[in-house]
Amino acid sequence: MNTSTSRRGFFRSFRTALSGTLGAGAVAAAHVPPASAQSPGGLPFSLPTTPLAGGPFVNPEKVLLWENTRKEIRESLAKGRLKAAIIPTGSIEQHNEHLALVADVANATFIAQQVALKLYPQVIVAPPSPCGYAFYHMARKGSITLRKSTFQAYVFDVMSSLRAHGIRTILALNGHSGNHQPLQDMLPEWRKKLGITLDTDSYWRGIPEDFLKRIMASNPGPGHAGEFETSMFLAWCPSRVRSVTMEEYDAAKLNYESGFSPEVIEFLTRDGRRLEAVSGENARDRIRQEEARLATAEKGEAFITRATASFAEKMQQMIDATESGRPWPTR
Repeated sequence: MNTSTSRRGFFRSFRTALSGTLGAGAVAAAHVPPASAQSPGGLPFSLPTTPLAGGPFVNPEKVLLWENTRKEIRESLAKGRLKAAIIPTGSIEQHNEHLALVADVANATFIAQQVALKLYPQVIVAPPSPCGYAFYHMARKGSITLRKSTFQAYVFDVMSSLRAHGIRTILALNGHSGNHQPLQDMLPEWRKKLGITLDTDSYWRGIPEDFLKRIMASNPGPGHAGEFETSMFLAWCPSRVRSVTMEEYDAAKLNYESGFSPEVIEFLTRDGRRLEAVSGENARDRIRQEEARLATAEKGEAFITRATASFAEKMQQMIDATESGRPWPTR
């Protein structure tokens, strides 16, 4: 029996399960088990138990730090097999009416897992930061935000822990746009303090703009809860996509420009942001909902494949720099 499982075959099986990917005015959901049932851990960032990276079979849980024992990690380090770690960062926040709140951290963790499988056994995926810096989403129910300093401190503490165990190559792979600059801002200081090969980046930056232009029907770019992110989930985890028509959206009479409680205003004006910045939010929100109708699993597969290849290459370059004693980033 051939134990090799191709990414394309896996995605194709998901597409078969979809009942009409996108109907007129609706984002369609597949009838599959809830995401929390897809992994024995039942964690908010649960991942499929089918390997997607191709090549010889590798149980995808092997590249997740929290699924290993201390003995397994200790021996992998001692044998020189485990060389690097990826820390996914994301957010628990609104993704319009149709995507689960876990979208950002789930996508970042999934791409990190695919990169680690591609480079197995060199890379481990550390526990993600599920919440991030997302104060500007707090007018939408369900969103959670950390203070910028809290988010940065969490990531640094995880990096420090990994370094203490002998891991000398670390990438923070981000899935939420609000986290990107806070991570970049701390990078010089973290590199100086830790003295290791260290980088931070957002997974969508591994997809070239011309690649996006060839595939996307809406304005090219990752966007929020639109064609890009919805396509990602239709490809690898359609249970996190709900069916919502534009008629249902309009009937809800959503308002994200006024009528906020004092508690919400405190969040919306954090870090010097002015409340006037919410002007136009109602129109932007509706546009995102409409653009989600353009999503397909095929597009999501293309985005995932490209991002995985890009960051697998970057991760290998970082590992090579560490082992050869070259500074990172290379010039």
